[in-house]
Amino acid sequence: MRSLLVAAFAAALSLVGAAAAQAERVVSIGGDVTEIVYALGEGKRLVGVDQTSMYPAETKALPQVGYLRNLAAEGILSLKPELIIAGAHAGPPAVLEQLRDAKIKIVLVPGEESVAGVYAKIDAVAAALGVPQKAATLKASIQKRMAAVEAALKPVDSKAKAMFLLAQGPGGAIAAGKGTAADSMIKLAHATNVAAGFDGYKPLTPESAVALAPDVIIVAEHAVAMLGGLDKLTQRPEIAITPAGKNNRIVVMDALLLLGFGPRTPDAIATLARTIHPAVRIDIAEAK
Repeated sequence: MRSLLVAAFAAALSLVGAAAAQAERVVSIGGDVTEIVYALGEGKRLVGVDQTSMYPAETKALPQVGYLRNLAAEGILSLKPELIIAGAHAGPPAVLEQLRDAKIKIVLVPGEESVAGVYAKIDAVAAALGVPQKAATLKASIQKRMAAVEAALKPVDSKAKAMFLLAQGPGGAIAAGKGTAADSMIKLAHATNVAAGFDGYKPLTPESAVALAPDVIIVAEHAVAMLGGLDKLTQRPEIAITPAGKNNRIVVMDALLLLGFGPRTPDAIATLARTIHPAVRIDIAEAK
């Protein structure tokens, strides 16, 4: 009998804790983190987001607290948050320390750019929000969709040569090398990153483009705009000279979807794989 009472008391405390967590005013920093908050069904608790938080559409109605890597404490403090959930690249460190000094709870979410990293992010965000049970449901949905993507791509040869580009201002493009989120996504889409011979991002010159010779070029949406639009992009010497440029295999993708490693990761891999491997049929709608 006593054990039953203890169990009941523990359950009651758990419910009280969950209720208290539900009452928190939350600021989310990082597009992937914000997307997970909404995917967990907890978006109603957000009182502010950073500039990289552009999905889902509901984020547009929330106050912005600055750019992920260049935050200012004043704007965040004005929202009177009780909890800040921040992605791995949030900063600068001095601002985070200032927020901690103001007695605001800050939870930093791991940022590994892999499918396993997505699950770790979900666990961290759900724990911070006090809804760990919702993490299991969300992860199960993602695992089901990932299984459908992996099954469709299993017979696909990964020798297709791809390259991902960002803009380096209006004057040029930079290619994603080894150790980048784009490199991870290209591999997950069963393709070869032709720029994997170097780490990080490097400027793409006509000479390097000839040497890399990508069959497909993926470009972030905002980079296309910075480089003057798709027509001007395809006419650039370093693009036009490649097999991708000659065969008009330039793919424009939303950067948060492709590089965010959030709940839509299976969709991102499927979208990318369809463009790299046109003959492959990947249908994950039924797996949702």
